[in-house]
Amino acid sequence: MIQCGEHRTLAALRAPGPTSCRLQIEQVVSEIESPDVREIIDRVFEELLSLLECLGLVQSHLRQGDLADETLALIQIIHDEANLLSKFIRDEGLTCAPMKQELIDTLDGISFAINHELQRVLESQQRTATPQGIVPVDIGELYGAHDLLTNCLQQSTVSLAMAFDSELVGTRLFNNSDRRYRQSLQLGEDLSGLLHLMQACEKDCDEYSFASLSAAIDKFRSESLEFLMYSDWQQFEGFCERIKLTEMSSMELEPLLQQFLCYVETLLGQVRMRSVLAHVFSIPFSGVAA
Repeated sequence: MIQCGEHRTLAALRAPGPTSCRLQIEQVVSEIESPDVREIIDRVFEELLSLLECLGLVQSHLRQGDLADETLALIQIIHDEANLLSKFIRDEGLTCAPMKQELIDTLDGISFAINHELQRVLESQQRTATPQGIVPVDIGELYGAHDLLTNCLQQSTVSLAMAFDSELVGTRLFNNSDRRYRQSLQLGEDLSGLLHLMQACEKDCDEYSFASLSAAIDKFRSESLEFLMYSDWQQFEGFCERIKLTEMSSMELEPLLQQFLCYVETLLGQVRMRSVLAHVFSIPFSGVAA
C-alpha cells in the first residue's frame, strides 16, 4: 500500500485477495513492454486490489452494529488511501513520458471516478453536533459508502485491465454478476426514463417538462451515475453542467438537448450489450424499442 504516516495501519487490514483475479492482473502487467509504464500500472493495480481487500474486511464489520464507529474509522482510512492513489495517478501516471495517450485517458478517468466517489462518501459521512452530542453513525450510510467505493474500485480495475486486454470482462475478475445484473437493469430503466423526459421536452417545451427532466437528471447523478462505466462519467457530467434548462433560450437548448438525447441513447445501447444482460437483451426498457 502507499505508505503515508498514520495510514500505514491499512497494510495490516489486508485480507488475502481472490487468487484468480491477482493472477490475471499479474499476467496483464507482465506483458507491458515499457519498464516505466509497467512499474506505474503495477503500482496502480496493487493499490486498487489492496483497497478492495480492505473493503472486504469492512463488509464483515457492517453486520455488527456495535462496531459502527470502528467501521467508520476504517472507511475513513480507506478513503484517505484512495485519495493518495488518485494523487499518485495524477502526479506519476499522467506525466509518464512513454505512456500512450489512450492509457493516459484511462488513468485520468480512474482518477476522476475515484475523486467523484470519495467526495460523495465524504458528504455522506459528515456528522453534526447537537445539544445531545454527536449524531450517531448511520449503518445504512456505511453500507452506502462501502458499496460506492467497492463499485468504483472494481470498475477502475476492470477498465484498466481492459486497456491492455480488450477481451477481458469484469465477471472474470470479480464474482459479482448478481449485483451487476441488478445494477444494469436499474441503469437501463433510469436511462430510458431520461430519454422519455427529453423527448417530452423536445415536444412540449413547457415549464413542467423542463422541471421533470431537471429533477430526473439530479436523481440520476446522485443514484445511478455510478453504475455507468467510469469512462462515461465525465461526458455525462459535462452535458449536465452545460444544460441550463431554466436559463437557456429554446434556440440554445434545442441542439444541446438533441446531442444529450443521442448520447443517452448510446449509453442505453451499451448497457443492453453488457454480458450480465445477455439473456434479456431483447427485452425493451420501459417501452423503448430494443
